[in-house]
Amino acid sequence: MGDNVWIGTGSVIVGNVRIGSNVLIAPNAFVNVDVPDNSLVVGNPCKILEKEAPCEGYINSTLN
Repeated sequence: MGDNVWIGTGSVIVGNVRIGSNVLIAPNAFVNVDVPDNSLVVGNPCKILEKEAPCEGYINSTLN
């Protein structure tokens, strides 16, 4: 799993898959394939959309 990844509630990630950096996995998405950097993942089966900074606005703060 890369850096700056947001995984929505109810999402399922199965198998030996690679999740790149700067990825937003939408709620209830079913991920069973590798996800490249800078992607938005939606649906079941998943659809991967290339998007620059997909997590911007979703990740508002970090816990230290």
